[in-house]
Amino acid sequence: MKKLKTVTIWSLLAYLVLSNILRISYYKLLLKNILNYGRGINDVLNISDILIGFLFIIFYVVLCIMALTTGDKAARDRAYSLLRFVYVMQGLIYLPLTIIQTVTFAKYTFANPVSALSFLFWNAIWLALLVLLIICKPEKQIQKVDLQEYDMVAFTSTGHRFVHYLLDVLFLLPLWMSAFQLMNMGRYGSEIAELAVRFVFGTSYLLYCFLSEAIFRQTFGKIATRSCVVSDRVDLSTGRIFKRTMARLIPFDAISFLFGAKWHDRVSYTAVVYVDSWEKAFEEKQPEREQLLA
Repeated sequence: MKKLKTVTIWSLLAYLVLSNILRISYYKLLLKNILNYGRGINDVLNISDILIGFLFIIFYVVLCIMALTTGDKAARDRAYSLLRFVYVMQGLIYLPLTIIQTVTFAKYTFANPVSALSFLFWNAIWLALLVLLIICKPEKQIQKVDLQEYDMVAFTSTGHRFVHYLLDVLFLLPLWMSAFQLMNMGRYGSEIAELAVRFVFGTSYLLYCFLSEAIFRQTFGKIATRSCVVSDRVDLSTGRIFKRTMARLIPFDAISFLFGAKWHDRVSYTAVVYVDSWEKAFEEKQPEREQLLA
């Protein structure tokens, strides 16, 4: 598995570099058209997409290099964990929008055999890397914890939970910009396609919360504060995470943590705590007891 993880990182690095080198001419043409003819909101969004895309490429490349070359084993594992989370979650939440866009503009995407084969080839690699990163887990993973089994734990502070919300919204911002751009293009020719994009736009936050917590037990914001989701008196199953996600639909749930309510926690018997803060009092006091007996 360790060799497969290394091969996956090298493959991802090669994919990022090669695919974007081949897209340089497209970026140049797009920027030229925007500078010469651009006047609308879509042109602003196009420029933003390009800039955000470049930032993500740099982010991915840096993490790939760190995961491959950093001397500290723990630092390598942390870099890989972050790389894995961002790539997998971006892929999963963008997948519905990508499918809608591909079907809607199929006559352009598959206009000739060369463009069709190119599209299928690069997307096949993208999906293969997505699957490989899901399979190749980091050495240090977030445990599945039931608070009933521990005597002490440090719950994530209100301030950090606010940080979670802000960072998670920031993580989804590029997706929302892409969805808004598609909705604003006004050339679908299909009300179903537009409704589908609006549906993705409206449900993306719930989808993101469910997938990230079900697969990683963390969202991007929780990774930043080293927090994770745990259960309280129940098994932390996928169904439990789904119930936690659906509870976010409760009106004003998003700000309920500000006054200590934490509705989606209470409804689903889950909690957000700092990673590795759970302890058993007996195990903590055992060394002291052994010293006294000695």
